[in-house]
Order: sequence, then C-alpha cells, then structure tokens
Amino acid sequence: MKLFPEGRSKGLSAASLAAAAVSGLMALKASYDFSTLIGVFSTPALYLSMVGSKVPYGMPPLAVLLTRNIRLAFFFALVFWCSVCALAAGVWLRREWARRGAVWGLYLLSAAALLLLLYPWLAVPRPLYYAGIPIAPEFNAAVLSAAAFARILALLAGGVCLWWALALDRSGLKSEFR
Repeated sequence: MKLFPEGRSKGLSAASLAAAAVSGLMALKASYDFSTLIGVFSTPALYLSMVGSKVPYGMPPLAVLLTRNIRLAFFFALVFWCSVCALAAGVWLRREWARRGAVWGLYLLSAAALLLLLYPWLAVPRPLYYAGIPIAPEFNAAVLSAAAFARILALLAGGVCLWWALALDRSGLKSEFR
C-alpha cells in the first residue's frame, strides 16, 4: 500500500497522514497524563487538601468547568485525540464513515472557534475594574492582549477547519471516498 495512491488527492493524503501522526502522539501524551492524574487523585492527602478549595474570583467559565470536572476533562482529551487519530487514518484510507466524521468534527471545531472569536472571555479572564477604575492595569493589559491573541488564533483555526470541512463535504474530494 502506497502512502500517496495514484488518482487520489496528494494534499488530502499528506494532511490526513500528518493529522494521524500528530493526533497519535497527542493520544499517547493524553493517556500518560490521564494515568498520572488518576494516580495522583487516588492519594487521600490530595483529596483532603482539595476538599475546601475555592475557585478564584473572575475565573473564566471554561476554566471553572475544567477545574470542577478535571477527571472528565482529561478523559475527554484522551477520547478526542484517539477519535482524531482514527478519523485521520480513515480519511487516508478514503472511508466514507471517516469523511462524515471528519466533516462533523471540523464543523464543530469551526463553531467552537466562532464562539471563542465572539466571546473570548469564556477562556480568558476579564479585566478587573472597580467603579470604572482599573484595579490592576498590568493585568488588564495582559488579558486584553491575550483576548486579542485568542481572537486571532480562533479566526485562523476556525477558517482552516471550515475550509477543510467544506472541501471534504462539497468538492471533488467527496467522490474519492467509498
């Protein structure tokens, strides 16, 4: 079996092989991180130290969600990277189920990027003000820069994901799958 079969898009083959390699490595890292987290959370000392912990003021909603459900977040990361690896391998083999799964996943990632583009405060803290006066000007400048960077990254990543989703869903690439 050739890496770049004749009569098929070489760009799609290269992108799917690269995605499979990167997501495979990330799946290995996520499995290591998840097993480490489970090992750490199984100790009674950590549990006792975290029983009375509080979430800091002004923490972004996604960060609050992740800290309150840390095991699920790590498990989700593992499942996500394993799914991406399987879908990328399926796209390289030109399977229809993989194309449909990749299209749905890419549309979902595009929607998440749009959400972050419109509402960067879901992932980046808001500037701190009291009665219209900045409490921490350096912090405010840093989070405004981080929000701008998050918006730029969301625009670029969302555009690339949407482009690949449309290419797999509506172009001549669709005819290569069986």
